[in-house]
Amino acid sequence: MITIGELVTQYLKNHPFVAQAIEDDLINYSSLARQIKPQFEKELMKRIEVSAVGMALRRAARQIQKKKTSFPIIHPEEIIVRSGIVEYTFEKSETISGAVAAFLHATAAEKKYFSAVTEGVFEVAVIMSKQYEHIAKICFKKEKVTALQDSISAITLRLPTNNVVVPGVYHRFLQKLAWENINVIDIVSTLTEFTVLLSEKEVDRAFTLLKE
Repeated sequence: MITIGELVTQYLKNHPFVAQAIEDDLINYSSLARQIKPQFEKELMKRIEVSAVGMALRRAARQIQKKKTSFPIIHPEEIIVRSGIVEYTFEKSETISGAVAAFLHATAAEKKYFSAVTEGVFEVAVIMSKQYEHIAKICFKKEKVTALQDSISAITLRLPTNNVVVPGVYHRFLQKLAWENINVIDIVSTLTEFTVLLSEKEVDRAFTLLKE
């Protein structure tokens, strides 16, 4: 039979923000225990005491804080904000690689605008400044568009090269946005660049958070 301790462990895995708050010693365990007790009673199909849930939370907290490891904080060397971004998603086809090559060749000379291509298993996303949209419509005219998103802004963080050996670098930036309920539409990254795409109406708040 599943125990209260196991239910607590599963709850924290499914609620990473709560686990983070526990790691930072910001949680009132009695209040949290009262909140999750009804959920646990349904799982266990019996009544349980708040104190039992609280004890299990405190045991889990000791384990979380014991595992806490300090990693160096990576600060962006530069933050670049771009507005007027659109994202086309195409169904992957036998001809899409040629269309991508044609698009990249046509836009290679213009370096002041933004473009990025990400290729998945079943689809290809082409992200660009609106100034490139007329080129994309020509290059991808035979491809099937499965989604189009506009009114997007891009925030690019230029990071030091050691970011690739530090765990949780991207998590720290994304966590800031998630805490403030800012939705991330897409992410593009290279060795030293981390770009988040979000709604234009969210860009000012996001910029303020990410530069802190």
